[in-house]
Amino acid sequence: MNQLSDMVWIESRKALRSRIPFFTSLAALFMSLGVAFLIFISKDPELARKLGLISAKANLMAGAATDWPTYLGLVAQMIALGGLFLFILIVSWVFGREFADGTLKDMLAVPVPRASILLAKFIVAAVWSAALAALILVAGLVMGAAIELPGGSPALLLQGTGLVAVTAGLVIAVVLPFALLAGVGRGYLLPLGVAFLALLTANLVAVAGWGEYFPWAVPVQFAQGSKLAPVSYWIVVVTGILGVVGTVVWWKYADQSV
Repeated sequence: MNQLSDMVWIESRKALRSRIPFFTSLAALFMSLGVAFLIFISKDPELARKLGLISAKANLMAGAATDWPTYLGLVAQMIALGGLFLFILIVSWVFGREFADGTLKDMLAVPVPRASILLAKFIVAAVWSAALAALILVAGLVMGAAIELPGGSPALLLQGTGLVAVTAGLVIAVVLPFALLAGVGRGYLLPLGVAFLALLTANLVAVAGWGEYFPWAVPVQFAQGSKLAPVSYWIVVVTGILGVVGTVVWWKYADQSV
């Protein structure tokens, strides 16, 4: 346990000393501000015309988010889509930086089981992603209050917060396999490339009506309020477990020469 806590501290220090947390936080804030801005514009067509914007596009993007429940639903969808790529970026960096920086041999020379090193990386990536989801939610709540959305109550806000939290948990689970891709690809490019493919495929299978069976489409389906079968959640859980197990096995048995 001491080794694990030490590795978590080391991985946390690596992250905090880099610029990635700052830029991912900016991206998270930008997503919240972007949605709030679109809704604000959709509520004020005259301002949209003055700013040279087309209010119809804002209405199309914001949908019917004119009250708190639908607005929080949009925040959840934003995490399911934009957060998916953002969390993949985090996982790719946490597991791929050793290859990109050429520090893999130094890390593997540490007298600590590889499983402890990898578990520490997973913990840091998961906590980091959860913190960004919380940042998106808090910023969304502040923006929603600033634009004076109606229909707010403690019960509704709690329900919306639960929707966002579960969506974030689903997204974190389905991005875990990208840790394996970072190892196989020995860096960031392979997982980021597959991320675009996963997002594209998720959109296609959702249109085809099979989104509830595709792990990277399940968070979006859930955020949109679709009724999912229990198998959808099991698919997400199994995807996350396979990602963790596959990463540990690869790091344990694959050729690590660089």
